Amino acid sequence: MGVRGLQSFLESHCGQACYNINIGKVADEYTKKTGKTPLIVVDGMSCLRKLYGKLNWICGGQWKGYVDHIQEFYKSLTAHGISLVFFFDGNTPERKRETWTHRRLENLKDVMNYFSLIKTNKELEYGKHFFLPTGLAAFTPIIFKDVLGCPVFTCLDECDKVVAEYAKKNGAMGILGQDSDYVIYNTANYYFSINHLNLETLDTVMYDRLALTRVLHITIDQLPVLSCLIGNDVIHQEDLLLFHQHSLKISSHHHHRHSNRPPPEILIPKVATFINNQPSMEQLLNQLPVLARAVFRDENKCHLLSEGIKMYKLDLESQDEFSQKIEDTSNMDIMDRVRLRHINSELGRHLYTIMRGESYESSTTLEDYSSNLPSGAIVFQGLRSKIYRILQKSVKDGLTQVPEWCMYSGSTLKEPDLVDPVELEGGSPSLEELWDGDKDLKWRTFVDCVHPSLWETKIRSLPPHLVVPVAILFYLQCSNPKPILKDWEMNAMIAAFLSPIRQDINLIRTLALPRIDARAVHVAAIFMKGLVNFYFLLAACDFPVDKLNIVPWAFWDGKVFHHYYLRAKSGSKIEDLCEHKDVILKQFLEMKGMIMPHMPPPAPLRPPTSCSPDHPSRSPTLGSPSKKPRSPYTNATPSTSPPNTPGREQNPPTTLAITKNTLGGKQSRGSSPAVSPTSPRGGKPHGKMGVHKSPQPKSPIAKSAAAKSPAKSPKKMTS
Repeated sequence: MGVRGLQSFLESHCGQACYNINIGKVADEYTKKTGKTPLIVVDGMSCLRKLYGKLNWICGGQWKGYVDHIQEFYKSLTAHGISLVFFFDGNTPERKRETWTHRRLENLKDVMNYFSLIKTNKELEYGKHFFLPTGLAAFTPIIFKDVLGCPVFTCLDECDKVVAEYAKKNGAMGILGQDSDYVIYNTANYYFSINHLNLETLDTVMYDRLALTRVLHITIDQLPVLSCLIGNDVIHQEDLLLFHQHSLKISSHHHHRHSNRPPPEILIPKVATFINNQPSMEQLLNQLPVLARAVFRDENKCHLLSEGIKMYKLDLESQDEFSQKIEDTSNMDIMDRVRLRHINSELGRHLYTIMRGESYESSTTLEDYSSNLPSGAIVFQGLRSKIYRILQKSVKDGLTQVPEWCMYSGSTLKEPDLVDPVELEGGSPSLEELWDGDKDLKWRTFVDCVHPSLWETKIRSLPPHLVVPVAILFYLQCSNPKPILKDWEMNAMIAAFLSPIRQDINLIRTLALPRIDARAVHVAAIFMKGLVNFYFLLAACDFPVDKLNIVPWAFWDGKVFHHYYLRAKSGSKIEDLCEHKDVILKQFLEMKGMIMPHMPPPAPLRPPTSCSPDHPSRSPTLGSPSKKPRSPYTNATPSTSPPNTPGREQNPPTTLAITKNTLGGKQSRGSSPAVSPTSPRGGKPHGKMGVHKSPQPKSPIAKSAAAKSPAKSPKKMTS
């Protein structure tokens, strides 16, 4: 979140500390003056929106175009001799969970608005409407690290402090990002705005902390106090309202019309004046209870001031773990090995997070929460539960349940879902066994986690870049009581994987979509959510499929998929979808033939029944105690509020154990069938796993949001 209102104050009311600059010219002058290579440390999460540019975002992501944008960005900067180091966020710290939840629910309003526009055939405007495609945060580090060869690091939580420390320790010329906290940290001199960056000319805006202190007549070391008294991640501005109104004498008629907060152009200078009347920083730090009494009228809240100021103190003495080069990890403890690979952006952000006992996160995605399609977070929860069992075996302190903060239809995000690890048939290997084992063990574990019947196919004989997309389709179609996708939707997806259009970025650019189909957008989001979860699985298995064959640009383009989806929906035959090319048709039939024999048989049709105790109504009133979860496979009329999550059905029972954490403790569980001893891996069963389902939570939004929402900064939005 940064410092509330500081960026708008700098951009609109403090021209001395916010001015245009050209990064290329600054770098050239820096090299000429110092003889050093200019280093820019990049806050990767803040770059996603700018680098994605004007590509189609609604259909599931245009990945070849996105990679092309990043390559051009990289070339523009390195042409001036600039060295780049990238940092990406890890998990959300629990102290910010309330903020994370609030943003996810705000995102949900935007998503519902976008689907409303799609269904009424209204145009989504560039600059006014935007939502990060699913998977963008997960796969961007791979582009910089594995495609371009840049140093890329993933932090344990938010990366802003690590960026500031790394820049200071390594004498960086500047930081590129979009977080007002970088104005407060005493770090690199240049802080460049990514939001204002022209990717072709490298013109942007610089935020100048030294100039800001001169304007406000305070010192660099007083900036953390300024942040705390304005409002930041530790001290919310709402908790400072009395201080702003009474101590600073800001009358209510100065407040914003739509909020109870004073505008930054009035607030920030008054806070600076207040700080000027305080003792020196050395004395002030020893008198925080006195300051707390003036600010909160409560000396006991001095810990908030202490924490808020300490947040900006950089650790410049300890060893920099981001610069360590460790070649041999064979004798390291498994947690140390996982941490090292996590930091080096080899595993994604979930694996080490779960092993540390933290929660799994899944943000709001472009899903139609009023439809009868299930949410991707729920569809792949069964897959994650098997990964959790692998991780559980390598955690010394034990891993009983994994809390999951997932946005899905019906989730209120008031508490996490608690998910039990699930044993594979024949026993799950530990992470050490997988990472130190042979490739066959890694492959067998991957296949067993997806579906036992996948063994009966020849999926391993496919071209390497098609293995994972086919495995995802297999999971979608064969792991549920009924297939998630319709037959023609599966045709469209396979055709998109094989399309010659997808392989040519120029053909993709010229491809025109006559309309946007709401269900196609949702299907694409489910597939991409699946890919993020499959990357999690493959990281745990130590990548039995090469990393560059499981990235979306190897087989997926959302715009191309939408093109084939519309054609398939209008009745195009398989030969048409394969562009009448025998080679594509042969591959298409082979891929589909691996899935079709293992799909569950169609459910028998039931005759209509009257509403009775034995046959309850299929459309009870929302909120009724007798309401049962809506199946994702029945054509129910959606309500104006997001329905409860499809897919969590009473019959047939799910194999996934989920407990809603209503009391903050563990729930008792019944037993599930014993693990089968027969498995390609062999081994003995490891006991029984409990089977529970969460009670249906209330809808997160009472009414669909009709108001149009402007595009928001994607910082901290992850999928």
